[in-house]
Amino acid sequence: MITIAICDDDNYICSQIEKYILNYSKTKNIKFDIEVFYSGESLINFIIKEHSFDLIFLDIELITQTGVQVANKIRNEFDDYSTKIVFITSKDGYEQQLFDVQPLNFIKKPIDFEKLKKCIELTIKLLGIDNQIFEYKKGYDLIKVNIKDILYFESKRKKIKIVTHSNEDYFYGSLENIKKSLPKSFIEPHGSFLINFDKIERITKDTVFMQDGLEIPLSQRNLKKIRSIMIEFEREKRNANI
Repeated sequence: MITIAICDDDNYICSQIEKYILNYSKTKNIKFDIEVFYSGESLINFIIKEHSFDLIFLDIELITQTGVQVANKIRNEFDDYSTKIVFITSKDGYEQQLFDVQPLNFIKKPIDFEKLKKCIELTIKLLGIDNQIFEYKKGYDLIKVNIKDILYFESKRKKIKIVTHSNEDYFYGSLENIKKSLPKSFIEPHGSFLINFDKIERITKDTVFMQDGLEIPLSQRNLKKIRSIMIEFEREKRNANI
């Protein structure tokens, strides 16, 4: 889970950022715990009560206690240099002034979804959360595979075939149990396959074409599920253009 604070005295900006984060989270297997603050004092008081954040979206032009003052407290008084701070501003020229508090980035108002998304993705990388691992046993060996590299799993009687761009392997297991340990982006076109939605090249009404050239039959029942995921991705793109 990634803990995120949004601190801005503008209700609309806070709601917009929160909405963007929640929309982004729908396509990822990462949970976001979001807290919203409308003043620097309320954010600082929350942190004083032994709370911490992985990422803070912080308005520079807060009214009573500026974002600069809040960031200085986090870095110098609380000795916290691990929390990532992204400053929100409607003006230019703060970069040199904020060098000492080591911001992750700056986002100008109105909020740009793509830039906000890049800040979240950079935070994920810095936290090492993007390197999610799938593990399986083969004899006495424990094999680890980066989830983002997996194209699909195929059930072959009691064995499971796992396929990545560079390799394929077999181990004993069931698709039902495997699915429980994977992100929601892994879907079943029919009973024998569990595929990574991100690795799909093309979809027709009865076939899924994977990036490695494999053609997988698609049942009508599961076509509806895949279409709903595609609609979610399209909605995400639209939100990015708000």
